[in-house]
Parts: sequence; C-alpha cells; structure tokens
Amino acid sequence: MEFTLWDLLKDTALLGFLMIIGQFLRAKVKVFQSLLMPASLIGGFIGLALGPSGFGILPFSNQLSSYAGVLIAIVFACTPIGDKSLTKEDIKGVGGFFYQNTGILILQYAVGMILSLGILNKFWDLHDSFGLVLATGFYGGHGTAAAVGEMFKDYGYSEFFDLGNTSATVGLVGGIIVGMFLINWGTRKNYTNYVSSPKDLPEEIKKGLIPIDKQKYSGKITISNMSLDPLIFHLSLALVAAYLGRITSKFIQSKINWLSIPVFVLALVFGYVIQGILKSTNTSQYIDRPTMQRISGSATDLLVISAVSSLNLGVIQANLAPLAITFLIGFIINVLWFLRVSKYASSRDWFERGIMNFGRSNGVVATGVLLNRVVDPDQKSRGLEDTGITDLMNRPVAIVLQVLPPLFISMGGRYPLYTTIVIIAGFLVLTILALVFKWWTPGKMQGNQKN
Repeated sequence: MEFTLWDLLKDTALLGFLMIIGQFLRAKVKVFQSLLMPASLIGGFIGLALGPSGFGILPFSNQLSSYAGVLIAIVFACTPIGDKSLTKEDIKGVGGFFYQNTGILILQYAVGMILSLGILNKFWDLHDSFGLVLATGFYGGHGTAAAVGEMFKDYGYSEFFDLGNTSATVGLVGGIIVGMFLINWGTRKNYTNYVSSPKDLPEEIKKGLIPIDKQKYSGKITISNMSLDPLIFHLSLALVAAYLGRITSKFIQSKINWLSIPVFVLALVFGYVIQGILKSTNTSQYIDRPTMQRISGSATDLLVISAVSSLNLGVIQANLAPLAITFLIGFIINVLWFLRVSKYASSRDWFERGIMNFGRSNGVVATGVLLNRVVDPDQKSRGLEDTGITDLMNRPVAIVLQVLPPLFISMGGRYPLYTTIVIIAGFLVLTILALVFKWWTPGKMQGNQKN
C-alpha cells in the first residue's frame, strides 16, 4: 500500500495518543511513579502490545519502524545549535567526572565485545556485532540504538535495530530500579549529603505533572511572532541541518559506493555549520537554547515510543538467552563502576555525582538527572552541570564508537577482533591518564570526604 501524508498524520496521532495515555498512567499508577518511568516508554509498551507486533489493534502504517532514523537525525542536528562553547574554567576540575562518564562508555563497548566474541559465540551463532548491543543500548539509549540500527540495515544486519532498542529499554527501566536500590542503600549508609530518605521525592517528579505555583517558562521569545513564530524558526534550523545530512550522505555514497556515512553524523556536522554561521554573523543571540532542547526532547520522545512500539518480538525471542546474559553483566559492571570508580573520582559529593553518572550509563542523561534529583533536589552537587560539560567533551569519543566499530566489524574476517583490541587499548590509555592526573585515586577518597 502506498504511504501518504495522511498515513504520516495517522501514525503521529496514534503515537501522540499513546504518549498522553502514558502520562495519564504515570500520574495515576503508583508503580510507574516508583519506577520514575517516562511516559513515552509507558506508551511504547502499550503500542507494542496493541500494534503490529502485538494484537494488531492500532492501525499503524508499515513505516512505523522507519521514523527512528529521521528523528535521530533531528536530535543530533539540534545538539550544537545555540549551545555555548566550553571555556577553560568549565573544563577545570571535571577530570574525575570525565573519567567516570567516558570510562564506563568505553568499558561497556569492550566488555560487550569480549563477552560476545569470547563466550557467547561459543554457545549461540551470533553476529559479530552482537557485542555492541550492550553499550549501544545502555549508555547510548534509544537514540543511539536507532542510529546504529539504521547503519546496520545498510550492513545487512537489520535485527540490530530491535536488539539495540531492547537493550535501551532494559537499560532505562533497570537503571532506574537498580539506581533507586542504590539510593536506599546509600541513605542508610549515610553516604548522601542532602536527603535522608528518597521518600521525600517531590510529587511533580513522581507524577510528571508540575503544580501551577512551580511551573516555569520553557524558553525565550527571540523572534517576533508578527514576523515568524519562534518555535517554527528554531525547528526550521534543525530540519535544515537534518536534511542536509541526509542528502550529503546519499551524495557521498553515490560517489564512493563502499563509504556509508550515517545521516545522524552528518546532521550533527551541519548543526555545527549552522552554529558557526550564526556566531560569525552575530545572530546566535536570536537562538534560544532551551527551545532547541525542547525540540530535541520532543523528537527523542517520539523516537522512543515509535521504536518500542515497532519492536520485532521474534528477533528478541530468538536472542533471549544471550541478551539476558549481556544485560546482567552490563548491570554488574555499572554497579561496580559506581562503587569502585565514582566513589574515588570526585572531590565532593561522590554519591550524588556518582548516581548521576550511573543513571547516565544506563540510558540517557534524563535518567541520571532523575536519580540525582532524588538525592540532590536543589542541585548543590553540580552533577547536572558537570554532566553537561563532560558530555560535550566525550561526544567525539561517543560518535567515533557509534560509527567506526559497526563499519569495521561488518568487514568480517579478523576485523571484529582487531576492533575489540583497539577498544580495550583505548580504555587502558584513558585509565592510565586518570591515574596519572589523579582523576581517579583508587581506595582513597578525594577532598574532605569520609570513606
């Protein structure tokens, strides 16, 4: 059946309806509040049950699984537009947090590949790229899973899209559950500095609905709506960058048929190009960063709900055992990283800052923010600010790991082994730097903190 614009409207309306239902359930159902589960994920589970992979009640088009590739391009396009540049003062003192954030990123890739190539492949006939599922879903979240999944469709491994999004879903939900367990344990041990019990969590965090006396404006009006609505102005910049990424990717592949540069990477590049033009023309003052973040967040919510709703349960069932083992190992290394690295890599408020990084390594920044808010409601530990800074610093590392391992592993032969060795070497080099510069002091608390 031919796909039309009315099909697009139908799909987005259904996804919007599911998100509204998800928010309603978050506000009313205690278990969702306890889990701090995002409305988009709740709606995604309903879409999975009622959509094409479930009972087939919701009349989605056959393009449902394709939206993620477009949405992730928009997310990456928004990333640099309106963002401030890092200063030397920003970078100063965040070495330990950079190691916490970037070290677990690389370690997840290394452990996943070692586990897959060295153990799991002995029992199951897995694709050489299966080991990337852990970091792609856990650290990367649904956005990275969608991006890498789109890449693997070109490399002939379409199942990775479903595996990666399953990993992202398990990482997000499990990260919150394990994170809340760690918080309860930490408050009993008196590791927390700003709360004595997670039961003190504000209602707006639990229910997702902000009372009228606490509601805030989400952005500034930088363009007169007598000329152009500010929202469509900002959205236009993101769409232009995303589309330029798409046509450039196609152009490069038409000239060099073996070279496939992912659209999301080039969308990010053109986002930086637009940001550079805005700065050089002194028009960056008309970009409201919170508005760009709202666009990115909206695209991410749509991405999550469409990706989860379109999961192929047959692919998941066929790989259930190796997936379960991979996820279990993933949670173990994340908890150990929190206890053995985060604890000795912060000069202050190690628990509050470490739990922020723990949440970040199990899903998305929002997961880390949620867990951090439970133990640091007034944001005194600077966990949020330093996460933003280190995310900018480690973004090149994350993008390289998203793009190059799939490319090299897909070449077959001994390339999967070589790729794994390089990732391990990268982790060791970063760890040595952390020890030399005292970003991480194993067994020794930093600052005036008590062990």
